[in-house]
Amino acid sequence: MDFSGIQALDTMVTDHIFKINKVLVLLGIRVSLTGIRPALAQTVVKVGIDLSSIKSSQRYVRH
Repeated sequence: MDFSGIQALDTMVTDHIFKINKVLVLLGIRVSLTGIRPALAQTVVKVGIDLSSIKSSQRYVRH
């Protein structure tokens, strides 16, 4: 999921993101978050949204 177009993140948007993630996982699709701008990341932290159940693209990188 590309977050680069998301300007604001609230509980309604977050709820939709988690629902989309659940459906995609049920379909066997590995979901990855990308495009999270610093301002959006700060909002996520301030509001207390826990996105840890959705993988970030960095977690798929093998070293």
